[in-house]
Amino acid sequence: MEVDEEMQEIGHTSKKIENISKKEGLREGISAGRDSNFQESFDKGFEEGFKNGFLLGQYRGILMSQSRQTNVEEKIHPVLENISLGSCEVCKNNDIVKDEDNIDNIIEVQSKAHEHNIQMLKTFGGDLTRDDN
Repeated sequence: MEVDEEMQEIGHTSKKIENISKKEGLREGISAGRDSNFQESFDKGFEEGFKNGFLLGQYRGILMSQSRQTNVEEKIHPVLENISLGSCEVCKNNDIVKDEDNIDNIIEVQSKAHEHNIQMLKTFGGDLTRDDN
């Protein structure tokens, strides 16, 4: 009879360990998925932000260079006044991040603003770059 009780207890313990392992595996899987999604979203946003900031810096640098070469006072477009923000729409309006599950929407808002800014800069200072991607 003692052997039967021991086998039952071993079976119970085994079942507990199995359940704990399943829960832990599920928890780790959820965490890994969340981290992967966060990284992917970060990478998309970083790439877009870098492109925007780089192009705005390029415009600012060309305008500064032209100003120095011609000894004419540099004309600064408002978009170029604080290029360290890269014309960041999220920085201007935190409400667009309320729907944090939709990074594509945030990138679309930023891309449209970037396209608008580039068109304004082309009007303001001419097409100063060969490629504005």
